[in-house]
Amino acid sequence: MKAILAFLSIVLLLPAPLAAQPVSEWTVVTLALDGSWGVGTAVHYGPALASALRKCEAMSDGQSDCGADVTAVRQGWTLGILCGDHRVLVAATELTTALLDAEARQMFLKELYGDGMSNCSRVMWVDPQGFATASKKRWRASRSRLAR
Repeated sequence: MKAILAFLSIVLLLPAPLAAQPVSEWTVVTLALDGSWGVGTAVHYGPALASALRKCEAMSDGQSDCGADVTAVRQGWTLGILCGDHRVLVAATELTTALLDAEARQMFLKELYGDGMSNCSRVMWVDPQGFATASKKRWRASRSRLAR
């Protein structure tokens, strides 16, 4: 009887099988210096990357550097920003973290290149469901916003 109780207690304490747990999709984003970008979502990383690259190439007018910079996240935010000849492509599970990471990267570029640094413009962002939105809004990093 003790053996049966011991067996049942072990079985009841085992975690649920992996197949019963929900699997979130990868969201992969690539951003080219010419402003072309692509987003792909899939359960596996490879198909999501292939989709993002195809979409970026289709948006490009010719030769581009699609795939030179790629981010991947599961159920998170992605921000794509161009600062002249520099890309700021960040992904994080929380929007606040993605915004702070993007601002920190822009500030680093500004400190590195000084006044010769071009203004930054947000090209696109992707929400946790994989929906992308294009933007033409100017985006600038400032010390005062990070200090808040």
